[in-house]
Amino acid sequence: MTGRIVTATIGDAATCASVLADAFRDDPLMATIWPDRARRHAALTGYFTASLRHFHIAGGGVRFVEEDGAAVAVEVWDPPGRQHSSLLRTARALPALLPALRTRVGAAVGVRSTLDAHHPSEPAWYLANLGSTQSARGRGFVSTLLLDRLARCDSDGDDAYLVCTSADNVTFYEKFGFEVTETFPLASGAVMTSMWRRPAGS
Repeated sequence: MTGRIVTATIGDAATCASVLADAFRDDPLMATIWPDRARRHAALTGYFTASLRHFHIAGGGVRFVEEDGAAVAVEVWDPPGRQHSSLLRTARALPALLPALRTRVGAAVGVRSTLDAHHPSEPAWYLANLGSTQSARGRGFVSTLLLDRLARCDSDGDDAYLVCTSADNVTFYEKFGFEVTETFPLASGAVMTSMWRRPAGS
């Protein structure tokens, strides 16, 4: 793999959001919020930009791979204890989120409520999003980001948690030590898979 890993700042939010929008344009969770494909594709960059700016970047867990001056893969981790957003932060984010959600606010709230209801109480690094641009798939960028963060989890003795939104990706995460702990459906019927990873040697 070429490129370098960069920790995102607020100024990188739109760039990272563009990568995530490309990566998640046909994701089952996103399709639950926006069933219409064209509306979903049009909304995702704005949605991810607001989400990164207001909920994730401040925690220091948003990083991306930069190659030839362009971001090609992004990971979004929330540190232990930060995955639940305060009411104040949510209120501040609403003006930025509403243009993307429009009439789909209720669907988004439903998805968020379901995820929160199944979120474990045990502290862990939470992988909220991980993906690359369509053109960069298969080049190892996502694996590099994931391995780098998990090495830190191992050295610090931290657990890691994620919700796999596509059944096709479960075996990918199992290769990195994640184990399935639960499956649960969204309102659309899409099945989410909770996965947990203990630090190596524990």
